[in-house]
Amino acid sequence: MLLLAVLAWPAQADWTWSEPLTVNSVRGAAIFPHIESANRRGIAVSGGTVGVVWEDNRDGSPQCYLALKPTGAAAFQPEIRISQGECYEPVVVSLGGGRFAAAWEENGGVRAQVLPGGMAMKLSGAAAAQVTLAAGADRLYAAWAEQAGRFKRIVVARLQWEGDTLNVQSVRPVEARAPVDEQGWPALALAGDGSVTVAWEDRRARHTVPMVSRSRDGSGFSPPARLSDHKSGRVDGLGAGSGAMRPTLTTWGRQGVAAVWLDKRDFLSGYDVYAAFDKGGRRFGKNQRVQDDFGDNMAQWHALVVGDAGGQLVALWDDARDGTPDVWLADWNGTAFGDNMAVPAAAGPGAQSDPVATLGVDGFLHVTWLDHDEQAGTRIRYVRAERR
Repeated sequence: MLLLAVLAWPAQADWTWSEPLTVNSVRGAAIFPHIESANRRGIAVSGGTVGVVWEDNRDGSPQCYLALKPTGAAAFQPEIRISQGECYEPVVVSLGGGRFAAAWEENGGVRAQVLPGGMAMKLSGAAAAQVTLAAGADRLYAAWAEQAGRFKRIVVARLQWEGDTLNVQSVRPVEARAPVDEQGWPALALAGDGSVTVAWEDRRARHTVPMVSRSRDGSGFSPPARLSDHKSGRVDGLGAGSGAMRPTLTTWGRQGVAAVWLDKRDFLSGYDVYAAFDKGGRRFGKNQRVQDDFGDNMAQWHALVVGDAGGQLVALWDDARDGTPDVWLADWNGTAFGDNMAVPAAAGPGAQSDPVATLGVDGFLHVTWLDHDEQAGTRIRYVRAERR
């Protein structure tokens, strides 16, 4: 144990953590909050204000909520409900100046809204789900999985906002042809050159493979390519191949895009966290494993990656290497991800899982997660970290 502590110390010494706060004001043993979403974009920072979105069933049906913590406030303000019908998988991004854009699935379609204020607008004409957003340099894009015949396919829209009003400028499917199998869980990133990268789960190979496509300006997309460099096939004569799921993307540095996803290529230990990098050439390179050797023999879950224009890059996920689920973090050091460290407030007795995070323009890492308690109800917790 002493050796493990010594080995972990340099990674933990890189961050200084705030005291944790509870985000949701209404809890109970029969209330179940969820912060799962496409690209895991459940937290954003705008003008110093932190915004967190989630879904829970406190009103007897799934509804989506937003809680804000203004600059200097000691706690989150009471949350506001942003949905009217049954709502799932909300996401939020910063528009700057204390304003946000949120999107979610409601009553079988996807909607978006400028917050605070604004009116929700429907983005999809057909049945749709798993919406996500990406914003940057006065641009805003949405992507979702939309029904196109028997299966869903990935659609990308460019949005425009003026004050509290959103408008749809264009809507494009990544592939014009009808899908031959299911597509879902899209992720978006806007690079510094204005290009759009979209990744998603794809079943055309009869098992789940993360695919990726790019567009110079959102008006047309390149043919899909595999994000994973593992050419999976049948395992011991079973199935169509080992799966990979839930790709996440982030802008990274001046021109780059980074991807992180869950990958079952080592099928005996369950899902592992893998990453790939587009350093500005609009092509992802060789895959790299994210978790360290201490996390190698158990499954990882709920992985995501967050980066910033300064070149910071952080991957987060949860796993139970210490006996119960904890939230873990790994920094990119330029050549590899470093030793894994547990987020201090999201580790220890009990179950801590489902991290979402962002690297704000303020330079801080903002993290929320679920802290499960069967008697008292699940808390959504928040901490902020800065590099020493």
